[in-house]
Amino acid sequence: MRRDIAIIGAGFAGSLLARLLALRGRDVLLLERDRHPRFSLGESSTPLAALTLERLSRRYQQPDLHSLAAHGRWCRDLSGLRCGLKRGFTFYRHRPDAFAVTADARLLVAASPDDEVADCQWLRADVDAHLVARARAAGVDYRDRFEITSVEECRDGMRLHGREADQAIEIDAGFVVDASGSGEVLARALGVESTEAEFGFASRLLYAHFDGVPPFAEMLAEADCDLTPGPYPDDWAAVHHLLDEGWMYVLRFDDGLVSAGVLIDESQPGPAAGDADARWQVLMNRYPVLAATFASANPVAPGIRATGRLQRWRRRAAGARWAMLPQTFAFFDPLFSTGIAWNLLGVERLAGFLEEGWPSLDQLNQYAVLLQAEASQQRALLEAAYLARHDFSVFRDLSFLYFACVSFEEIRQRLLGDVGTPAAWRGFLGARDPFWTTLFLQAPGRVRIAMVGGETAAKDPFATWLARAIRPRNLVGLGESPAQLYGIDLDVLIARSGLLGMTRDEMRVLLPRLRGDN
Repeated sequence: MRRDIAIIGAGFAGSLLARLLALRGRDVLLLERDRHPRFSLGESSTPLAALTLERLSRRYQQPDLHSLAAHGRWCRDLSGLRCGLKRGFTFYRHRPDAFAVTADARLLVAASPDDEVADCQWLRADVDAHLVARARAAGVDYRDRFEITSVEECRDGMRLHGREADQAIEIDAGFVVDASGSGEVLARALGVESTEAEFGFASRLLYAHFDGVPPFAEMLAEADCDLTPGPYPDDWAAVHHLLDEGWMYVLRFDDGLVSAGVLIDESQPGPAAGDADARWQVLMNRYPVLAATFASANPVAPGIRATGRLQRWRRRAAGARWAMLPQTFAFFDPLFSTGIAWNLLGVERLAGFLEEGWPSLDQLNQYAVLLQAEASQQRALLEAAYLARHDFSVFRDLSFLYFACVSFEEIRQRLLGDVGTPAAWRGFLGARDPFWTTLFLQAPGRVRIAMVGGETAAKDPFATWLARAIRPRNLVGLGESPAQLYGIDLDVLIARSGLLGMTRDEMRVLLPRLRGDN
């Protein structure tokens, strides 16, 4: 079998890349070891992911990608695909055996002004199956239940050996893209070295989908927690519960299904023994409000599952005739929902390289170097976050670094467009901008100092440093709400138009572009 391009893994990124290349006339083979529809994690999208989807929709004339980028459009145009409304990020800090969450242990950061243009939680079984179907309609040769057994680098391409329906198959491809995620097919087959020793933290996951989970805000009300209403309902967000053992995410879909998982910090004592259900219950019982929230919940088949260590990072992202997508190259932790946005940038970059010919070694090196820089930046952020989560005030201040970075880049792109360096190559989380790179790489050390002894004398300098550091890019007023409730305040944005090199009048004229309809 000979093909121009073989893509390993038919998750959302692999399927989307295969489709875009087929639309440009490339002969694409898409290989999947499982069969759709199938369960997958990585469900929470962000504004930067929406921007990439909208760019791809325009470039390749694919309206469904535009619809996937916002909740209102999705519900109107793709009603057969299940999704959830995501208005922003909600954080709570819990204490073992406490029956309440206090106002000073709560943080809400809105990512959109209303439901129409809000982000989405992706029910990946539906989204991935849809993207595979669209890839096949575009002419992609899709094979599922396909197991790759070995890979060889050849002078003019790659040779894949595999099995399909008990038949041995050999594939010669001009270029191979590894979109297998944690499968790391090419890295394992080609012996690409891992960098596991360079992590400053480690976590594993207990996870499932559940029916019958009431909104957490209702449970707080029943526990007489009188919390100020925020810029959006607390539960229609990526909800994060910070725990002594790690942290928990809860993502709510429109039909009532809930995706929940606990990231267990391996450096902390925790329920390492027993089956996944037992370990889940031990953790829930430590936190009464969470236990009450999940008391009547029913895990959806196949039930609660557990992973080993999640963190992985390879030393090379590309070779002469192969490349890995970002989430195959490295994965750290889902704390700030970076996965979908980063992977989509990889799709956009590789599609640009491969749609007409073969990328040069210089282009592939550019791709690999940028992924390394982006991985380093995410690792630093998450290492700092794992250190900071034990003290909510430090964690809250650290989170402003992430939110200032992504909000500045989103607003800059929406208002000013794709000027200068193309958006796909500007660097995820500002990885090509010395301003952001310096701050992210400094963050773990700064947090360590702030956490010494839990003393206010150490925490206040961290808060001061962070506020001063982000001030030149803090378009949305992070750190300036006494209640720690951050909505989309257009008056604040207009007042800070100078941070984008604009006048207030120029900002007012461009504000409608924030809705993503331009």
